[in-house]
Amino acid sequence: MLFMAGHAASWSLRALGPHGTTQALYAVLLAVLVMRNSVLGKWLQSGASPPQSLPLDKYLHCYRCLLETEELGCILGSDTCLTPLGSSCVTLHIKNSSGFNVMVSDCYSKKQMVRCSHTRASPVFGFWVFYQCCFLDFCNNPENRKITMH
Repeated sequence: MLFMAGHAASWSLRALGPHGTTQALYAVLLAVLVMRNSVLGKWLQSGASPPQSLPLDKYLHCYRCLLETEELGCILGSDTCLTPLGSSCVTLHIKNSSGFNVMVSDCYSKKQMVRCSHTRASPVFGFWVFYQCCFLDFCNNPENRKITMH
């Protein structure tokens, strides 16, 4: 059983209509594909599990949310991720021409930073992904994003 509170509780796919429902489902699919690539890529490249005890002053702290909208906030829950200093926090904007916009926030390693400030077509026709990176603790959370990510 899924429990949601606040704005997310009143949001349903029926209220979006058939076209909006299709867009929402495509966006969720796209967000899952992007995060699978991002998260599994990190784990598979390193081949190791994360250390149990981290010296927190040697890491950049970033906001993580797997699916977010400006209207509803973080829909799938948020937490914090850590990445070594010199890496970045990132927010991916998944958009289409009708103004549909969902976001995915996470940590990026130095290798992944080649995508920063990059726009590319998505695997789902009609959508594109824009990557925004920043380099301060929690610079990609909703409160700081407007100031640190232009």
